[in-house]
Amino acid sequence: MKVSRTRGLRRVSSRRTACTLGTMTVKPEEKVSMLEDVWNHLMITAWLGCVHVAVVVFAIALWCLPHPVACFVLGTYAVAAVWPIAPPYPKWGVRMAHAVTNGAVKYFPATLEWEDEADYRAGAEKGVPHLIGLEPHSVLPLSIVTFGKYFYCSAESPDCVKSSRGLATPAIFAIPFLRQLWTWLGMDAISKTKMKQLLNEGKTALLIPGGVTECLQMKKGVETLYLRNRFGFVKVAIQTGARLIPAFTFGQSQTYDYVRLGPPVCSERVVNVVAGILQMAPMAFWGKWGTFLPKRVAMRTVVGKPIPVTKIENPTNDQVQQKLDEFIEEMQRIHETNKERFGYAGQKLVVL
Repeated sequence: MKVSRTRGLRRVSSRRTACTLGTMTVKPEEKVSMLEDVWNHLMITAWLGCVHVAVVVFAIALWCLPHPVACFVLGTYAVAAVWPIAPPYPKWGVRMAHAVTNGAVKYFPATLEWEDEADYRAGAEKGVPHLIGLEPHSVLPLSIVTFGKYFYCSAESPDCVKSSRGLATPAIFAIPFLRQLWTWLGMDAISKTKMKQLLNEGKTALLIPGGVTECLQMKKGVETLYLRNRFGFVKVAIQTGARLIPAFTFGQSQTYDYVRLGPPVCSERVVNVVAGILQMAPMAFWGKWGTFLPKRVAMRTVVGKPIPVTKIENPTNDQVQQKLDEFIEEMQRIHETNKERFGYAGQKLVVL
């Protein structure tokens, strides 16, 4: 069985032992030059700091109205907010996205491991659709960058996976400039229509099933997955005949500290309403140096074996429930099987 992964490099860490999965070996981290380290910081800043810069510049422009420069800035924002983001994408934008992806993967470092990559590739080459459910969401689902590396930036990946797309909250694609960058990174606004379109075309779609609701259920020291009521993505998989693939990331939940809105400040009901309006969890979070930069915690993503799905145009609730239960069981198996070798032997997984 051949299992592929992205190679993340960072400063020498205390984790020097290699880990194995099947016939694959995750090599220990290696030392990087100071120049490369600075570059990796710049790339992670470009990826995650774009929204902060956009908000600050927008606020300053509003404050400085009706100055001509402020009017020009706001006009540029308006154009960027409605400018088409459909392919073909500009070559310079794609190159920038590749640089951000490679730099971000090395920053943590982040790796991607497949339990049965050969089976996935064989299906993708035949035009079999796949729906990857990545967990947990954490404060930010940063491990999506490893899939970006695999789908778009790896010379080892076949052409059949290069049309894969990740699906994220529509709130991201309402922000000028950020919507362009995330599109070039391989992401689209999530919707049932978009998901069905990708899968009906025989492509791979990736999403974080727990979503914003999972963020509202997070507790420090525990990995919480919100899956038991997530029937929608499973139903779409059955309707399109897409194989379900569970994937779990270790270490991602340690990249940020956070404070979430809730009792005693306000009720959980109010929090849920606010989250529904914003399409994101109302929380304050911080990472390295108390900034938006995530802490440099090794993120290890393990991709499970594809779960066979029989195409049914109108599946019953029982059929959807059965396949969801199978997906959850596989997610739990991945966690329990791999948590010790990644240094999380005592970690508790709760599935809500």
